[in-house]
Amino acid sequence: MLVRDIAKALGAELDGDGDIAVDRLVHPAQAEGAADLALATSAQAAAALEETKASAVVVGAAAPRPNRAFAALIAVAEPRIALAQLTALFDSGPRQERGVHPSAIVAADAELGADVSIGAYAIIGPGCRIGAGTTIMPQVSVGAAATIGARGLIHSGVRIGHDCRLGDNVIVQANAVIGADGFSFAPDLMSVAAFTAAIKVQRVHSLGHVVIGDDVEIGACTTIDRATLEATQIGRGTKIDDHVHIGHNVIIGESCILCGMVGVSGSVVIGNRVRIGGGVGIADHTRIGDHAVIAAGSGVATNVAAGTFVSGYPAIPHQRSIEQQLYLGRQRRLHDRVGAMASRLEELERIVEQVVKK
Repeated sequence: MLVRDIAKALGAELDGDGDIAVDRLVHPAQAEGAADLALATSAQAAAALEETKASAVVVGAAAPRPNRAFAALIAVAEPRIALAQLTALFDSGPRQERGVHPSAIVAADAELGADVSIGAYAIIGPGCRIGAGTTIMPQVSVGAAATIGARGLIHSGVRIGHDCRLGDNVIVQANAVIGADGFSFAPDLMSVAAFTAAIKVQRVHSLGHVVIGDDVEIGACTTIDRATLEATQIGRGTKIDDHVHIGHNVIIGESCILCGMVGVSGSVVIGNRVRIGGGVGIADHTRIGDHAVIAAGSGVATNVAAGTFVSGYPAIPHQRSIEQQLYLGRQRRLHDRVGAMASRLEELERIVEQVVKK
């Protein structure tokens, strides 16, 4: 890949020789020669430029220029955006031959688009449809009548249940489960009075499915439960981290971010462009408005209004949560002051009592 083509793809300024060919994107300290492009958009990486063996570098346009000269220098206005673009340019994807591996089991009536890859020991159920350019890595199972759109990437060990629908450009990391049964039982087991020895717990079967929009990414070991009757839905462009649980009947909007270890209970509705920090728990049937932000480790027990930033356990508006923490930190001092005032009051009462007796 030529440096000039990289600069053009980034829409960035190029200073120097655009004909240098590079084949790796690396930290400056890891560069081994002229074929490496050194990315130095952080202060720590920029400090390593003095000793790098790379001839071509990428730096932040707003940062000071390196002290030494380079054969080619690309200056990017938005380093974080450039990082996303550069890693996409240099990511060749997992190594797997196109076509269907001899050990894979593909149902006779499954429909495979052009240039689909099915890895070793994968199972594609009856009535499935796999879009053009999609890669199914080894040991994936896709249930009957499931649909996966074009240019998807399904990593090893993923389980996609029957009737589930994935859009285009969906990435599912290893060992995720899409379309597990929902955790739903009768009667209402959260009622202490109703949960007696005479009660027989009955399973509420999950007859629905899961619908995942275009450009969604799902992390490793994440589970998305199917709905009871309709569809658990994940909106276009949403990104879900590892070890996240999405309960049955949940609806998540577009371009949301769910960090690791988030637990979303059943029938929750999450709006568009919501950001949820790691380790958050969300109670069932709650509503999270558009553009809301939930801080890591929070417990959401009630609805969160659109545009609200909440934190704490239970989650409340962030400023109130901070104030509560500050007051908690002052409790010992306040307790000591109250104790001192009580001692002084007792002493005054003793003196007054002695005066009255005289």
